[in-house]
Amino acid sequence: MKLKRFALRGLIILAVVVALCMFFARTVQTITTPKVRMYTPTKGRLEQSYKLTAEVYFPETEEVTVADAKKTAVTVSKVYVKAGSYVSKGDTIFTTTVASYEEDLQKLQDSYDSKATELLELDITNRKLSKESRQNELYAEMVEKQSDLSKRTYEARKLAMQNGITLGSDVSTWKKQLAAVKDVPQEVTDAVNKAIAAKSTYDEASTAFYATYEDKKLKVSSDTFDYIKKRNALQDEMDDLSDQMIELDSRVSALATITAPHDGWIVSVDVAAGDNYDGAKAAYTMTAEDSTPLLKASLTGVDRTISNGTKVTLGDSDSGTEKTTVQATRTETNGSKYLLIDLPESMQEPGNSAIRQALNNGGVQATITYRAKESTTLLPASAVRSDGSSYYVFVVQDSNGGFLTSNSKKAVKTSVTVIEKNDKQYAVQEDFSYQTIAYQEDRALSDGMAVMEYVN
Repeated sequence: MKLKRFALRGLIILAVVVALCMFFARTVQTITTPKVRMYTPTKGRLEQSYKLTAEVYFPETEEVTVADAKKTAVTVSKVYVKAGSYVSKGDTIFTTTVASYEEDLQKLQDSYDSKATELLELDITNRKLSKESRQNELYAEMVEKQSDLSKRTYEARKLAMQNGITLGSDVSTWKKQLAAVKDVPQEVTDAVNKAIAAKSTYDEASTAFYATYEDKKLKVSSDTFDYIKKRNALQDEMDDLSDQMIELDSRVSALATITAPHDGWIVSVDVAAGDNYDGAKAAYTMTAEDSTPLLKASLTGVDRTISNGTKVTLGDSDSGTEKTTVQATRTETNGSKYLLIDLPESMQEPGNSAIRQALNNGGVQATITYRAKESTTLLPASAVRSDGSSYYVFVVQDSNGGFLTSNSKKAVKTSVTVIEKNDKQYAVQEDFSYQTIAYQEDRALSDGMAVMEYVN
């Protein structure tokens, strides 16, 4: 009986010892075995987003120089546009004043009046020489009609100019010129008709006068020839002065308000209120006709090929976003690459200030998401390791435990071929379907090392 008790007591002690050994063995195993997270690979297309600064880019521009200012320098009164403003044909860009206009016009008018006085004195002197001459009578009539013609011609040309119509010096062509103009003001038509009538009356008087030279019964003195020669010279000078006054009026009128030659965006304005401008340089620059602005973003730091048509998001959640696409990739002369991005239609609307704001702010944020063309195995970046010459991962495999341990897992070093990567993922060539990859271990791993999974 005592022997049985002794044996039973021994068995109990042995069971306790074995249990304690197993407990401590597992405890030691738990403490000494690396903990890892397990990842089951998936297949997909690697993606990576890039945040770039896209600046407004005008592919075709033209510098606008106000040529008339080369003849008559102006002072800029007010500028109505800024870089990035959209303008329609005829919109005011800036206004000017010509400080010397009144003075220049008065000089021409004084010269004209002086010649007119000289002509009048010449006419009076010659009339006194032969008042009884039929030739002089006809000549006097021609002189009167010519004076009236000069007056009517100047009045008609000036009035036409004020209404945006340019009439040449040949009155006989004016009806044809007006026929090609739409909506001619009645006052211009009336003035032109008066000038044409004056021209017709003058032509009749001139024909009658010069016909006397063919009449052998009428003697023409040398004084008459001298008179005619002097008078024609004076009349030519007066006509030239009249042309100069018309040209000055036309030029100053054109310079008063500088307008856009066509629809487009203002690229830069090179004059400011108070500036003196003489037409030696461009006053402003705008986009060429039918040219559309784009966005331009440098690819410095981007090591991937961005395909045409790649989606682009402009702006951010705070300021609002717009969707657009990449139009093309270009290379600068220095070898650096950049993207041309289509400008969303909403930013191109005439009343939208987005282009002007982008110019003022140095650009707009553009988020571009690269997406690989092919589907591959994607692994967390922390699961892929490198020995300097190649890449590898640790594949987790089941391992049978011994007497004092349960079944365990081990990490098997496995080479992989990296196709491409981003900050968070690696795309590898190998297929790890239905396998488990170790990552985020709490200590260094080696090939065949036992591992345990983190328990949350």
